[in-house]
Amino acid sequence: MSKIVLITVFVLALCSSSRAQLSVDVDLGVRGGAFNSGTPIEVPNNQYFPDRYSDEKLPFTFGPAVGILFNNRWEARFEAVRSRFRFHDQSGTPFPTSGYKYPSTTDGHVWQYPLLLTYLTGKGTLRPFGGGGFSFASAFHGITRTQTTRVVAPIPANPNVPFDTVTTTSTQSFNSGSPMAFYFTGGVDERASFLSIRPEFRYGHWINWDMRQGNVNAQHDTVLFSPNQLEFLIGISVRPLRLKSPQSK
Repeated sequence: MSKIVLITVFVLALCSSSRAQLSVDVDLGVRGGAFNSGTPIEVPNNQYFPDRYSDEKLPFTFGPAVGILFNNRWEARFEAVRSRFRFHDQSGTPFPTSGYKYPSTTDGHVWQYPLLLTYLTGKGTLRPFGGGGFSFASAFHGITRTQTTRVVAPIPANPNVPFDTVTTTSTQSFNSGSPMAFYFTGGVDERASFLSIRPEFRYGHWINWDMRQGNVNAQHDTVLFSPNQLEFLIGISVRPLRLKSPQSK
């Protein structure tokens, strides 16, 4: 519900502002960057024999972007940002007493959809800008590969006694939703004719990412990556359309 309210307020603000605008520029382009931490992922765990998780740093991001510049000052920008993630899981149960053990690796990607509002200052071809926004949707998709070693019955009472095992490999899909993020961004916009280049720094903070406090069954889960994200990115876009209208009365 909160996401719908925020989106509604955002759209109404743009609509009321655009009534008095003199020009509208439409930008189409791409953006690429690198961040210090991936998007938070909550993975299952248990209290007594917790799994040991580790993650890898895959910092690069890439995706398309669409921007609308109102009166050469206010810009609304929508992006679809793709980044990769990888994490490893090692079972924590005592082997061979537990009867099995496993390591697994999950490889995948996440799509984020930031909606940003920024304000450009100054004049000329090189102009600073700043603003913020939110990501109202994100989705994780991946594949988990697990190698399970099981003790062939009977399970030995003494782990030092020789015993037989069998190892199997399996794969399964990994799908998860992600909570909402707020962004603060700033950089410079260099425009020459129909081309725009935008280096910028963006800070993202994910909210409601930790479900452990409100879910008894998830109290012992593990959260990978940080809820605070700092990204440096560069956007390149072209301006195929410019619209001008008379001053509203």
